[in-house]
Amino acid sequence: MRDLRRLPLPSDGWMVRASGGVGSPLVSDEPVDVPPHAAASIHAVLLHAGIQPPWNGERAELDSEWVGRTAWTFAREIDVPSHGDGRHCALIIETVDGPCEIVLGGVVLGEHASEHVPFEARIPESLRGTRAVLELRFRAPVDEVLAWQERLGARPVNGDWTPFSFARTAACGFGWDWGPRVAGVGFYGARFDCWNETRITGVSVAQRWNADGTVTVRVMPEGDFDPRALVCIVREREGAAGAPAARHACDARGEATFAPSRLWTTWDRGVREGCWWNAMVGMHDERGAFKPLATTRFALRRIELDTASDDVGRRFRFVLNGEPIFVRGANLIPPLLGARHERDWLGEMRRYRDTGFNMVRVWGGGNYLPDAFHEACDELGILVWQDFMFACATYPEDEPFATLVAHEAAHQVARLSRHSSLALWCGGNEDILAWWSWGWKERLSPGQSWGLRYWTEILPAAVAAGDPGTPYWVESPYSGSMELHPNDPDHGDRHTWDAEAKIEGYRTILPRFSSEFGHQSPPCWQTIVEQCLAPKREPDTMSPEDVVDALKLRQKAWGGDEFQYKPFLSARFRDARDAREYVAQAQHLQARAMDVAMRWLRSGAPRSMGALIWQWNDVWAGHSWSLVDVAGRPKPSWHAVRRACAPRILSIEPTGGFAQHRPGALEVVLSDDRAFVEPGWFAAQRATALVERMDFHGAVKARVRIDLAPFVECGLPAATLRGRIPEEFLAGCARGRECIVARIEGDPTIERAVDFLVDDAELELPGAKLELTADGSASGALRQIRARATVVVREFWIEQHWNAPAAEGDQRTAAASIGMAAGGSQPTTIPSGRPSGSDAVTGELDVHARNANWRTLLPGDEVILPDGVELLCWSANVFARRS
Repeated sequence: MRDLRRLPLPSDGWMVRASGGVGSPLVSDEPVDVPPHAAASIHAVLLHAGIQPPWNGERAELDSEWVGRTAWTFAREIDVPSHGDGRHCALIIETVDGPCEIVLGGVVLGEHASEHVPFEARIPESLRGTRAVLELRFRAPVDEVLAWQERLGARPVNGDWTPFSFARTAACGFGWDWGPRVAGVGFYGARFDCWNETRITGVSVAQRWNADGTVTVRVMPEGDFDPRALVCIVREREGAAGAPAARHACDARGEATFAPSRLWTTWDRGVREGCWWNAMVGMHDERGAFKPLATTRFALRRIELDTASDDVGRRFRFVLNGEPIFVRGANLIPPLLGARHERDWLGEMRRYRDTGFNMVRVWGGGNYLPDAFHEACDELGILVWQDFMFACATYPEDEPFATLVAHEAAHQVARLSRHSSLALWCGGNEDILAWWSWGWKERLSPGQSWGLRYWTEILPAAVAAGDPGTPYWVESPYSGSMELHPNDPDHGDRHTWDAEAKIEGYRTILPRFSSEFGHQSPPCWQTIVEQCLAPKREPDTMSPEDVVDALKLRQKAWGGDEFQYKPFLSARFRDARDAREYVAQAQHLQARAMDVAMRWLRSGAPRSMGALIWQWNDVWAGHSWSLVDVAGRPKPSWHAVRRACAPRILSIEPTGGFAQHRPGALEVVLSDDRAFVEPGWFAAQRATALVERMDFHGAVKARVRIDLAPFVECGLPAATLRGRIPEEFLAGCARGRECIVARIEGDPTIERAVDFLVDDAELELPGAKLELTADGSASGALRQIRARATVVVREFWIEQHWNAPAAEGDQRTAAASIGMAAGGSQPTTIPSGRPSGSDAVTGELDVHARNANWRTLLPGDEVILPDGVELLCWSANVFARRS
C-alpha cells in the first residue's frame, strides 16, 4: 500500500479502572493490569486479576452482573506517530464494544456507539510525535440502554432481558435462553494508519451475473485516494491446465465483464482448486508499469435464492451454479467476551464440515464474525447465511440508530462481499415473527417505530449497492409477504418450535425450509463436573434432583427443566436413578429429536429444501440446544446428525399422502444428494427395498420387497425414491415387541433404516445385552473390544469422557465388564485397560465413537470399542419403562 504505514498499538501495558456506576465501590481505586491481549474484555481482565469471573460454578453469572452496570476506562501511554511516519495519521480501532468516548492526550477524538463498525479519527497536529495517554472511556452498557429506553420509549424485547435493542452490540450479551447475562465492554485491533498521499484500507469485490452467462466483477477500494489515479485489475491466481492465467482490466467504474471457466462450489459438490482470483488495486508508474497497492482474494460463484410460487406455496431453495442444493447445517452463536477474535475458526469449521454440513447460519443476536471465519468457510466450501444483527426485539428507527444501522450495513456488506461462501443476507431473526405473533404490535404506541424500515428498505438497499450477486431475504422466518404469517410452513423459511412438533412430532410439519429447529439438553456430564458444580458436591452420589438444582441458574429457557425435559422424559423413559443418567436421558432425547427431524426434512425434498439446526455451539456450560458443548465435547446429537447427513440415506417416514399437521402412510424413502446434481439421471433410477418385521430377539415375522420410484412434487425434479409399505404387512404385528427394518437390495453402502411402531412407553425393549470379547492389541494401538448385540439395542451410544487419563496401574480388562453388561436396565460399562491422554489415543477413540455412536443394533451386529479408557454405553433399552 503506497505510503501507508500500519502501526499496531501495543497489546501489553494497558490498565483499566472502574470510573463510575455500581461497581466502583466493589473494586479498588487502583487501576488493574490488562493482560496482553488480542481482544481486551473487561470480564477477561477481572477474571485474570482474580477479582470476578464472568461466571462461577452453581452461582453462574449472578455475582458478575454488576460489571455491566459499571463504567470502565482502559488507558495506556503511547507514542503518537510523528510527521516522519506520514503527513496524515488516523487512529483505528477495529472493534469498540460498548458506548465509549475515545480521548488522546486530553483531546476527545470522538464518541463511538456501535460494535459493528470500526472507530476512526484523525490525529490532531498538536499531538503528532508526542507521548500521550490514550483512554477508552466506556459508559456502563446496561445503564446506557436503560437511558435510551427512557428517552425514546419502551419497546418489547424477548423474555425479561435488558432492552438490548437500544445498543448496537451483541444482543445476547444481555442474556438469552442459552447464555449468561454478561454485558460488558472491550476493544480489539487498535492501530495507527499513517500515509502521505494514498491509503487503501480495504478492497471489496462484488459480482453480478448476466443473462448471457458472463459475470461482471466490480472492484471497490476504500480509503483515501484520488480515484482518477487508481487502476483495478482482476486476475486468475492460476490458469487452467496449459493456459496462462486470465487477466482483465476494470473500466472507470471498477468493473470487468467476462465468462469464467471455473466456479467455486461447496465441499460436497466438488473441489475448489483453481477457482481463485485476485482483485488488485494500484497505479501506473511513470513508465506505465502497474504497481499494486492492495490485493484481495475472491472466487466466482453464482448463488440464487429461488422463491417462486408453485402448487404448494412459495419455495425457498438455494441454487448454486445452476444446481439446487439441499442445505444441511446449523445456527452458530457468537463466542462471548471477545473470544471470536482468538478462536481457531479453521479448526472449528473443519469439524463443522465433518458433520456433513454445507451451510452455516450466522445468527442475528450476536456479532458479525471476523475475516478468519469467512476465509475458513471459503476454503472449506461451506455456504454462509449471514444475518444482520437484529434478533427477537422491536428496534427504534429514531436517530442516532437509523444512521448507525445504515453505516453498519454499508460497512459489513463491503467487508464481506468478496467471500465466495456468502450465500444470503438476511435482515434479522424473529423480529417480524414476534411483532406478528407475540402480542408486540398491540404493545407498541401508535406510530412508534419498531425496525420494519431497516429490514425492508435500509438493509436491502445496502446489499443491492454493495453486493448485488448475493440474495437478500427480509427476515427469518418470513413467508415472503407481510400479508402472510411469517411462519407459514408452505411459504418461505420457517422456525419450528411448535408445541406439537417435538421429537417424533417433527413429522407433522414439513416447511419449505427449516432455518431453526432444536431440542434442549444439558452439557456433557464431564463438562458439568468440571465447570458447574460447587465443591460440596460429590458427582458420583448426586441424584437427578441434585443436578437440576446445581444447574438451575444455568437453565435460562422458559419453564426450566419442568417444561424443557420433564414431560418428554416422563412420557418415554423410567425415572433416572442418578444425576449422570438424568443427563444421559436428556441428551438421548435431543439426539433422537435431531435424528428424526433431519431425516424427515431430507425425505420431504424437493418440497423441503433446507435444515439448519438450532444450534451448533455453546458459550458456557449451561442448558442449551447445542450439538457440541462449550468444552468441545460432542453430544450424542452430533453423532445422530452426522449419520443423518450422509449423502445417501434410507429412512421410513409417514410421507404417503402427507398434509400439514397430519402424517401420511409409512413409506420407505431413499434420499440422494446426487438427485440435485444430475436430475435426469435420478429420474431414471429405481431401487428395491427389502423390508422386514422383526421382533426384538431377531426373529423375522414378515418380509416384503417394495419398489422405490422417483417422487415428483411442486413442479420440481424428484429428489427421493419412495415406496409405500402395504397395510397388510403390518397385520398381526405385535407393535410393542417388533420393529421394521429396511435395506436397499444390492447396495450395502446405504445404511439400513429401523423404525419403531409405538411410543417408548408401549415398547417392551429387552435388556441391552452385549457379548464382549477382547482382541489382542497391535503394536502402538489400543486393544479392541468387540461388542456383539444379542437383541435389538435401540439408539446405542457411547458417553465420551476420555479426556482425562485413567489412573496409573489400572489393569482391568474387558472381561471384567461382561457381567455388568448383562443387566437389562444398567448401562454397559467397559473399564479402562490402560491410561490414555495422548492426541493419538484420543484420535483413535474419536474414530471408534464415530463408527459406533447412535446406531440401532440388531442381533448379530458388532461395534468395535477401544480398551483404552473406561466407556459408558447407553441406549433406549437402558431407559425403557417396560423391559
